[in-house]
Amino acid sequence: MKKLAKLEEVFVGTGEVKGMIFTQIASTNDAYLYQVDNNESTHYEVIKRLDTPLCIDFKNRKYSKTDFKEYYPKANRFGIDGWTFTQLYRAIKKMKEI
Repeated sequence: MKKLAKLEEVFVGTGEVKGMIFTQIASTNDAYLYQVDNNESTHYEVIKRLDTPLCIDFKNRKYSKTDFKEYYPKANRFGIDGWTFTQLYRAIKKMKEI
């Protein structure tokens, strides 16, 4: 049986989105909608639900066949698995299309 660790509802970004606060405000069976806040502005990101096997041995690159985790797409996947919007109603519309 497949076990799936869900994305966090609230988290602080790292790397290229360091310090941004991501808050899940809606979801469907296929997508999530996050409000993204930084010190200067707020925008919305819609992402497809994506999962990947958990790594159980980093050194030897071995992955679980039963344990998975959802993940947030990297910036280079936006336009494919994620979308950014300045207006909430447009983000909601996109989430419903997925």
